[in-house]
Amino acid sequence: MEQWERWIPLDDIPSTIYNDMLLDSKDGVILEFSDENGEKKVVVNFKEGVLSYRNTDEGSLLETLNYLDQYYGTDFYSDWSLFKVKNSEYLKWFHKESCGIYESREVEHYVFLTSNDVIEILSIYPPSITVK
Repeated sequence: MEQWERWIPLDDIPSTIYNDMLLDSKDGVILEFSDENGEKKVVVNFKEGVLSYRNTDEGSLLETLNYLDQYYGTDFYSDWSLFKVKNSEYLKWFHKESCGIYESREVEHYVFLTSNDVIEILSIYPPSITVK
């Protein structure tokens, strides 16, 4: 069973964020979020080590939201947007597809849960994060 935990990399990250940009380029995978009023920006930069990512409309992940409600309660994810997932089904799928070549590495499953998007990233290295 998956185990979700709130990820709090910095103290000044807004509790609710909105996806402004998802960029995959030679400089890495860069995510930019803003707070509810667009006053504070959060930039998450995975400069290297991203193995896979996906972006799914939040309204399409009904089973995931039901799971979170049942095991953690609605406040767990409605009051926060950044998570890490242990025993991840997505990571299990990735290890199977890649024939296990990354199983000796510590791969983290990061989730950015916004009101419209659920962005998931599998990465060997943690991102750099700035709040503006």
